[in-house]
Amino acid sequence: MDNENKTIEQPNGRARRRIAWIAGVALALILALLLATALVGQRQTIFPRVTAEGIHLGGMTISEAADALREAGWDGPDHTILTVQLPAEKQIPVTSGTAGWVISADEAAKKAWQYGRTQDHPFSNFIAYVASAVTGLDIGSHITDEPDAEAIRQTVDAAVEQVNKTLLGAAVDDTPGAQAVCLYKGGELLTLEADAVYDNILFALKEHTSQLDLTPALAEDAEAEKRDMAELHYYLCDEPQNAYYDTASQTVINGKPGVAFDVDEAERLWDAAKIGDLIRIPATITEPALLNADETVLYADLLSQKSTSLGGSSANRVGNVSLAASRIDNVVLMPGQSFSYNDVVGQRTIDAGFREAGAYADGRVVQEVGGGICQVSSTLYYCALTANLQIDQRTNHYFSVGYIEPGMDATVSWGGPEFVFTNNRTFPIVIRARVENGAVTVEIWGTDVDGSTVSMSYAQSGMSVVTYRGVYDRDGNLISKNEEARSLYHTHD
Repeated sequence: MDNENKTIEQPNGRARRRIAWIAGVALALILALLLATALVGQRQTIFPRVTAEGIHLGGMTISEAADALREAGWDGPDHTILTVQLPAEKQIPVTSGTAGWVISADEAAKKAWQYGRTQDHPFSNFIAYVASAVTGLDIGSHITDEPDAEAIRQTVDAAVEQVNKTLLGAAVDDTPGAQAVCLYKGGELLTLEADAVYDNILFALKEHTSQLDLTPALAEDAEAEKRDMAELHYYLCDEPQNAYYDTASQTVINGKPGVAFDVDEAERLWDAAKIGDLIRIPATITEPALLNADETVLYADLLSQKSTSLGGSSANRVGNVSLAASRIDNVVLMPGQSFSYNDVVGQRTIDAGFREAGAYADGRVVQEVGGGICQVSSTLYYCALTANLQIDQRTNHYFSVGYIEPGMDATVSWGGPEFVFTNNRTFPIVIRARVENGAVTVEIWGTDVDGSTVSMSYAQSGMSVVTYRGVYDRDGNLISKNEEARSLYHTHD
């Protein structure tokens, strides 16, 4: 009986010891887990291997993480979160601003620290900590809102339109030393659909992909449509064209460079290229004098200026000159628009503010309402000449005048004679006129397109004067010299 009792008691003892050992181990694990959970809960740093849009933040305090994000450009709306590669070497950098994911570095750092932490379930903090340490985590999707679909769509539409235009068209590269006409062989096989690009970008943003290549794959048996180089030459090649002002739209239209290339060389390069290749056809690119312009070029340049003395004039004459100058001051002429001195200044009457002063009439010096206003018209005539404007009507005085060079005067009277000129330049002009310091000054402001200047000269024989208009380029070389007008004066005898 004693032996039988021994065989029964021995396994029960081992079982009790095993249970006690397991209970001890379990208790130790529980205590260790509770301790670890408590330690995780007391950590003041971000969980390990946590990143935000690829920026490593693990082990940092909130302050340190915010500094790291700012150093990486996080605070700006231009922080790139996705780069999309398109054909024709075009990239779309999708920024946080474009995507509508603008969040400050401080806010992002705080959210990174808050990830995995909850007051209600401290054990879940430990689980999140372990998961983060083992697999890592980019918390970008946890700190941003849904993408700004409208903003992304606008960016995509603009980029796709530009890419397709580049693939199907031809562009001029005017880089010095590398001038060429550039086009893609088989560009029609690489064109994009905006809807597909948009869908792919949204998916990449949701998946937190930082790089996306949307260049279409070409089939092995793909064939490119043949480009007619003679036709391309016909449409693309031309003389350089300056920028100009379009009066219909009232906007400045940019100029175009002159382009020339060899058709046979273009055909050879096309045949030698593979589908998808960018072909560079050597070209001669001639830049116009004024290529790119905007509204800031309007009235920016002093095209001409002339001052004539009022010395010896009566008070009434000075008053008439001042009134006439004020009437033409700030008058704007669009390209092709004509200026009539009589129409602008109006009939000279007492009611209009003019006074009697000396004037030439019927070969005599008389007192006339508005006397002296011809000095303004003559000064303006000189400015119109030196601004290289088109003169339509002009009559010299019966007697020569002392305030301006011979042949440079223009007499006017209500009902005729008249002084008329036209703005034949490609940009608007504005007339400035004033009386100050004993002189009347007229200026014409506009846009200096080519730097050319005008020099007036005259030849006199007795009372007959012939004037000449000489036009010079910006380097002082004579472009043209033509007879402007013939003036015949009379003596006071």
